[in-house]
Amino acid sequence: MSTSSASWMEQAQREPIRLIDRTGLQSTVDPTWRRSPIILVAALVPLDLMAGLQLLPIYGSLSLWLTVGAVACLAGLLIAMLPHRSIATALLQPLLLIAGQFLLGPIFALNGTTLAHVLPTWATLTQGWSATFGAFKTLAAIDPPLGQEAGGLMALWTLMLWTCYLAVLLARHGLGRNLGRPAHPAAVLAATLPILATMIVSAALGTSRGLYPALTGGILWLLLLIWSASGLGLLRLQGLPSTLLTLTLAAGMIFSAGILPAPTRQVIRDHYQPPMDPYQFTSPLSDYRAYIKRHRDDTLVTVRNLPAGTPVRMAVMDRYDGKVWNLSDSSGAGAADYRRIGAQIRTERQQEKTKDGEQTGQPFTATFLIREGFNHAWLPSAGQVGGIDPDQDLQRKDLYFNKATDTALTDQALQAGASYTVHGVAQNRPATRRIADSDPGDAQVPPLSDAPESLPKAAASMTSMQVRGGARALAIEERLHKEGWFSHGLASDYPSPSGHGDYRINQLLQGQAMVGDSEQYASAMALLARQMGLPSRVVLGFLPKNHDGSISRARTRTQADGSTRIDLTGR
Repeated sequence: MSTSSASWMEQAQREPIRLIDRTGLQSTVDPTWRRSPIILVAALVPLDLMAGLQLLPIYGSLSLWLTVGAVACLAGLLIAMLPHRSIATALLQPLLLIAGQFLLGPIFALNGTTLAHVLPTWATLTQGWSATFGAFKTLAAIDPPLGQEAGGLMALWTLMLWTCYLAVLLARHGLGRNLGRPAHPAAVLAATLPILATMIVSAALGTSRGLYPALTGGILWLLLLIWSASGLGLLRLQGLPSTLLTLTLAAGMIFSAGILPAPTRQVIRDHYQPPMDPYQFTSPLSDYRAYIKRHRDDTLVTVRNLPAGTPVRMAVMDRYDGKVWNLSDSSGAGAADYRRIGAQIRTERQQEKTKDGEQTGQPFTATFLIREGFNHAWLPSAGQVGGIDPDQDLQRKDLYFNKATDTALTDQALQAGASYTVHGVAQNRPATRRIADSDPGDAQVPPLSDAPESLPKAAASMTSMQVRGGARALAIEERLHKEGWFSHGLASDYPSPSGHGDYRINQLLQGQAMVGDSEQYASAMALLARQMGLPSRVVLGFLPKNHDGSISRARTRTQADGSTRIDLTGR
């Protein structure tokens, strides 16, 4: 009797429901179609994409992120929706997952290695295999935006494919055939766990600022709550007013979370120590006099298409130990924080200027060619660097860039014939009035160690009449320019010892005659600026000069030079 009753109930549930209104009109509703959970299962695809939204700033391209992420989610959805009717179909799922990971994934993530952007090549397959296991480390090792470099898109593909597959598989098992009547409620709740895993991994591999993390996180949590309640049959919104009221309250909560100041997040890239060790190289400034003595008439670097008068920068130093200027320790945003670069280079300063519409200067695309005798790992560049494209005898994986100083280096000395292209913006020196009205900036520089004893007295005498930081910097520059004599100390020059240790700087500032070259004057100005509380660094590079040593806008000849960079802020 119980069997016949159950059969009668199942048959009644399969039959259409007849509805009769007050006028006597009849209509039918198919309960099976109305209660199908297919839409709720498919909703996991946009939820998983939203959970991975924090990876968008890493790739720096909405089209790349959306294409790879959406295709990976759809592939996971379709594979998980395959029916389990036989052993053959049960074995088909893992085979399709393997093909999706190692065949379809590389086609989209490494599209530049494919044939006609459709057919995979041997390079596509081999790079896809290695990137599957190394792409997550790549996201933490290379500064964003990454673009398609180093197979980093394989991390997005792997994350989206597997989390969407697991979420859909659990949802199918938990929801059953009729919406609102879950077969396994625990599996319905477990289906949200892969989505949360995507959110956690994306946040950990993302940037410290993120992409509106409070707003996107609040929306995702709300949608997951609605999804879970719908799957468990707990969500019952009766009528339009109650629905609008619920959505309004939810939108208000999300908006309140979005306007709160987002705290700085702890992400993996901030704790990643790059393999590059810049301390294997000696102080770049120590080789300054060698350029003058050994290579005064040699062509070491050839640059084309660089705006006239733009100095070429090689190395920037911010730590002084009483003997030499060198790089600070590798922690924080110091001069030793060199990381691998992606398709573009975007510093926080560049992003703020672009956002405020203050990006000024002359854009350029210059080609650099290393000549015989250079033999340094420091990569010559210029301006505010926006990207570096390796060309001959140089690969992007060997390039490391420091966003705090706009300098680059390689893991070994550059050989003659190496060439590369630098994209950047050449910025002129601000107006004197604007510098005078500026205050000290917020650049992080290490404290001086064993500073010359002549600094306090010399700095006080040079800046006694100035109050603002920019005016003090100008006063130091003017005093050194007026009272100093320039000499390289060569055979035909006035005696001028090399070096920039504390003894040599004391000799420059306290001697009867202030005599030195760019090595001493750049060091002295940086030290005097530090004494007055101005963040400063010493820059080694090349300046275009004419035969009498004055800076020239001609580009036919440049000379090794040292200069000082002082960080200021103001109008």
